[in-house]
Amino acid sequence: MGQRWRNAIECGTNVCRAALARGLSPRLRIVLVALKRLAVPRVIPTICLFVIALSYVAGHETAHAAQPFANLNERAIDEYVVPNFEKLESATVMLATTLDKACGRPAGQLSAIQDDFKKTVLAWAGVEFLRLGPMGAKARAERFDFSPDPRRVVERQMRKLLARRDAAVLDPQVLAKKSVAVQGLPALQVLLTSRKHSILADTEYGRYRCRFAVTIAKNLENIAREAVSGWTGANGWGAKMLNPDPDNLQYRSSAEAAAGLVRALITGLQLIENRQVMPMIAAQSKPGKKPRLPFARSGLSAGYIAASIISCKRYYEAMGLSVYIPESESWMKLWIVDAFDMVAREGPVAVQSFAEGQEPPERERKLRFLRFQVDGIRKLIGRKIVSVAGLTIGFNELDGD
Repeated sequence: MGQRWRNAIECGTNVCRAALARGLSPRLRIVLVALKRLAVPRVIPTICLFVIALSYVAGHETAHAAQPFANLNERAIDEYVVPNFEKLESATVMLATTLDKACGRPAGQLSAIQDDFKKTVLAWAGVEFLRLGPMGAKARAERFDFSPDPRRVVERQMRKLLARRDAAVLDPQVLAKKSVAVQGLPALQVLLTSRKHSILADTEYGRYRCRFAVTIAKNLENIAREAVSGWTGANGWGAKMLNPDPDNLQYRSSAEAAAGLVRALITGLQLIENRQVMPMIAAQSKPGKKPRLPFARSGLSAGYIAASIISCKRYYEAMGLSVYIPESESWMKLWIVDAFDMVAREGPVAVQSFAEGQEPPERERKLRFLRFQVDGIRKLIGRKIVSVAGLTIGFNELDGD
């Protein structure tokens, strides 16, 4: 054997030892040891190089398998979560500004206030389901929108506050410590939709109601701003989700963060089913009774259900969850998109039929089909797609409600 071969064998042996010392996967270590025992000395360098290459590929594939979760998290947060909370903040700023300018002025300003209120409600529909992180803390979601409210707590508590005309609650900081029922959109809706008492009336009571409306709007603005700041920044919730670590108390891996983001989508679909579709089905069995739907008092229920389902669809698309659907079940991709579109189209029609007192033929069957579509999307994502993706969802933010 020539000196060149001896050097090659020695080099190969050293490479093998180094490779083993560097912590190859257990399976590759076993293969390498076996090949060293069975192979002739001259092929040891080739074997080592082959195994090292195999190890690199395996490591690369492992990294690639983890990368989609990191990409999913980044897309969800950067393309949907933060922009939509910023949109909500902008809407609340405009609402508070418009109200502040309108107090004490002619009733012609009411249309501008109602328009800004509508924009805020629809912006809220875009983030209502994102109850993880900042909105899940300090009862922010409940303070922003106390619903459902089957016992009419908002109306009862607002009547008491308005009767007392307590000047202290005209301070947003004081209001923020009061009952959640008088802090958010439903409370503001009570003030804006009263037929007896306009907030723009040139009376002492009218001026009080208007200043109270401004205070609620500023409270909404503060909550939205806290949500934005809570998601952004070096120590924000977004950073925690995008930089998982074993020492991170919230998310130890990108898979845990992704599971939290997908869980929010499941929450959104459950909100639509339980709070918007099911009340219509329940009302169908009681002729003449209108369903208790979100923002029905201001006539925004139809727009709200459309905005809610469209928001869930855009969030689903931002995360790119369809990439996890296997080719063997590619029908799911088109079905989910069609189901989203069908609910966005037919949901408002169903709401409007109740608002107009109509009894369209086969409405109950259509409502149940509507529920089937929402429930179908939720189950395909929550059971099938997350299973294929290897995510563990667990409980959602509505469990226990």
